[in-house]
Amino acid sequence: MARRLPRGQQTREQILATALRLFARKGYAAVSIEEIAQEAGVTKGAVYHWFDDKDDIGRELQHDLYEQLSTASMHAFVPGNDIVENMTRAFDTYLALLDDLDEARFFLRDAWVIPALDEAGRRDHEDAVAMMRDVLARAIDRGELVAFDPDALARVLMGIYTEATLHVLRTGDRFGTEQVVRHLMESLRASARTTTITRGTSQ
Repeated sequence: MARRLPRGQQTREQILATALRLFARKGYAAVSIEEIAQEAGVTKGAVYHWFDDKDDIGRELQHDLYEQLSTASMHAFVPGNDIVENMTRAFDTYLALLDDLDEARFFLRDAWVIPALDEAGRRDHEDAVAMMRDVLARAIDRGELVAFDPDALARVLMGIYTEATLHVLRTGDRFGTEQVVRHLMESLRASARTTTITRGTSQ
């Protein structure tokens, strides 16, 4: 049986869920604190008890959603699989969950271009880069990946993932995007690099 949240916490979650629904339906800019309170069935005072303003709600939603996506992606890692397979599975899982989030997809699509949400998004982004950098560095040490600078590689891959996510949010083309990402990841295998060098030398 699911554990019940304390009443105050239930109110907070209700405000967040209502805000997400309204942001998805009307667009972030068109929604007010008054509308969120009315739709959630709470007072404006209750909203301001938990959040400073609408942007505070937006930042919290953005962070919570990225936490969900990141956790699901990390759970896709299979012990014993090579890094390319694991990272491809993680990205596929990320996009699959994004498909299932419905309302959240519309909010995340808008959140990319809302300056007030940029700071929180950057913090989450930097945390993700640091985590990816550690994973890549270990894979390079094991000889699974081409020996690039792991810091540079982490940032380049995060850029690819970010743009790929935006493309899927805007176009819905998940399958084609997954194919492109998989091809790029396969090119980073140390064995692929060796094969390319061998072919180039033999010509």
